[in-house]
Amino acid sequence: MSKSKIYLALQVVVCIALVVLLSVSAIGIYQEGIVRKAEHPMESVYTPENVAGKFAPIAPLFFAGLGLMIAGLVLGAKDENAEKPVKDAEISRDLIVSRVAQPSAEMTAEHNRQKKLKWLGGGLFSLCMVPILVFLLNPAHFPEADPESMFYGLLRVFLPWAAVGLGALAVTSVLREKSVLRETKAAQEQMKAEKAGKTANAAADVPAVSPSSKTRIAQVILLIAAVACILAGILNGSAMDVLYKAITICTECVGLG
Repeated sequence: MSKSKIYLALQVVVCIALVVLLSVSAIGIYQEGIVRKAEHPMESVYTPENVAGKFAPIAPLFFAGLGLMIAGLVLGAKDENAEKPVKDAEISRDLIVSRVAQPSAEMTAEHNRQKKLKWLGGGLFSLCMVPILVFLLNPAHFPEADPESMFYGLLRVFLPWAAVGLGALAVTSVLREKSVLRETKAAQEQMKAEKAGKTANAAADVPAVSPSSKTRIAQVILLIAAVACILAGILNGSAMDVLYKAITICTECVGLG
């Protein structure tokens, strides 16, 4: 693994850790502020002391991430594949399959498997969205007097079902991509087999192409007729007429006539 990849992987880990810790700290600040405000209504939910106490443990990681970013800019560390075109497995598969005359049984099986995985992923995701839709359509889950309970209730329903639905989509997408790669490989083998079969058939069955006797006779006749016409034009003086007209046209074009 190159140094750039190690640097980028480390930067990704630090960024994810920062996002998680900041989210947890923000939720903790809000919860403690709500409790304090219930006891002392005149106090604010967010106080400098509370915010500083929550974010102080995260500060070293924040500055470490900032130092990584500056070091990457100075050293010019970047993803080597960032400027390369993205390789789409399905587009590559379609290009190769289009060159196959007759799909093999393995290609057909993989293509059918991809359709089933697509419908399976979409169906599981839709089923996971049903509980969320039912929750949203129930007015009892959205009390105007208690927005906090409404928010936490929505999170309790939305987060787990959305995670399951997205996970199903991710798993079926990975399985589909592997099936696409297998179909591409099968298509390449089928294309090689078809090419080898055509070459063998051409060498065994197709005779050498040569002009027929009728074609040769027609060529000789046309050549004789052309020579005869040229000789007849020279003998009857037409060649001189053509030469005179050509000279006249040329001299008139340059203004000498």
